[in-house]
Amino acid sequence: MFQKSTLENGMRVVTSEMLHTRSVSMCMFVGVGSRYETDEEAGLSHFLEHMVFKGTAKRPEPQQISAAIEGVGGVINAATEHELTVYWCKVAQPYFEDSLALLFDLFRNSLYEPDSIEKERHVIFEELGMINDYPSYKVEALIDEMLWPGHPLGRDIGGTRESVGGITREMILDFVSAYYTPDNIVVSVAGNVSHEDVVAHVERLSEGWEVGGRNEWTPYLGSQSEAQSHVEYRKTEQAHLSVALPGVSLTHPQRYALDLLSVALGEGMSSSPVRGGAREARLAYDVHSEVSHFSDTGAIIVSAGVDPKRVYDAVQTILEQVAAMRDAVPEEELEKAKHLSGGRLMLRMEDTRAVAIWMGQSEMLLGHIADVDDVIEEVNAVTTDDVRSLANDLLVTEKLNIAVVGPCRGHQRVRRHAGHICLSAVMCCRAVRQAHEERVRHFFESRHSREGGNPENL
Repeated sequence: MFQKSTLENGMRVVTSEMLHTRSVSMCMFVGVGSRYETDEEAGLSHFLEHMVFKGTAKRPEPQQISAAIEGVGGVINAATEHELTVYWCKVAQPYFEDSLALLFDLFRNSLYEPDSIEKERHVIFEELGMINDYPSYKVEALIDEMLWPGHPLGRDIGGTRESVGGITREMILDFVSAYYTPDNIVVSVAGNVSHEDVVAHVERLSEGWEVGGRNEWTPYLGSQSEAQSHVEYRKTEQAHLSVALPGVSLTHPQRYALDLLSVALGEGMSSSPVRGGAREARLAYDVHSEVSHFSDTGAIIVSAGVDPKRVYDAVQTILEQVAAMRDAVPEEELEKAKHLSGGRLMLRMEDTRAVAIWMGQSEMLLGHIADVDDVIEEVNAVTTDDVRSLANDLLVTEKLNIAVVGPCRGHQRVRRHAGHICLSAVMCCRAVRQAHEERVRHFFESRHSREGGNPENL
């Protein structure tokens, strides 16, 4: 059971009393993330998340902050996302009051000292460098840029080296004043503690905290009308491949149909079509599907680690299975996806941290706490016709995006003719819809032979 109270200062408190547990998990969600930032502010939300842990008036050293939680066997961390930032800790029940007070201390009394800012700036530079060091991260960044070009959703959450280099202490303090305010915060607590106790502590800890004035994000108004691809050479053992299409928003009525479509394609199921086809043909070391839902947009992405010599074969297999979803998702596969999704969700609700995150994220992004049983009921109500209808709306070739990062021989030629990959993908999808027995490899080979190329040059 979930309970909610809204304080006079606008702060929302949501709780779930779990008497059978010995732990308490606390989350403080802030309604700000990377999509709230201007180009000059890119990475500011993430930078601020780092700085909150660098010392307060009461705990001037970062080690004092971590020791207060880890010293009693607890865990503390934070994460910045596109539409919110969350700070959380999980401790044994006797340490609940002190741990909640520490989180409020971080929010209200952080020092943001100039020396600490400069030190952390270089740490973030290293984090940004990791994107280029790891091909699996780089291909994700490329896909985001292709899905949401020129928009904050298409940027890395950490910003760029240039934008992070320009962030000042004044910018951080202004951002705190604008967004880290009680009316823009949800406190979510789950565990062996009552709602009344939590509310009483939060009221005391937030006393005198003034409300803010800035709370807007940049809507995504773009649309894709042509398939596109991006190939980047890297000297690695395998090529990293992502195939992505625009999805639906967090509140879209067909959100759960897309979730199930993703599960049926390859999310966590060894017997799924994409995984099964890729592994049977020995094309991919790893392949999986996932969805992203934001307030006004979304995406479905299939990613794979591929033998560099067989990138075209892997793309062919993935596109065959994606295109087949336009005709039908077998009832048996849909039922498997429902069982997997519902089972995952129910198991998560046994953990206090998972429950606290579920409540806080739901309240922050939806304005209410989604009931777990209601969600499972909605998932189970999805039909094969729902999935097929959604697939026909979304899985269209002009909205296809393909990114490859790896040791692509002849990669410069591929760059010059990047459209060839997506043109072949268009032909692939049409062929699958028209006649399943027709092999897509013919299109890759015939296309490249007409251009004087070799389809094995990836």
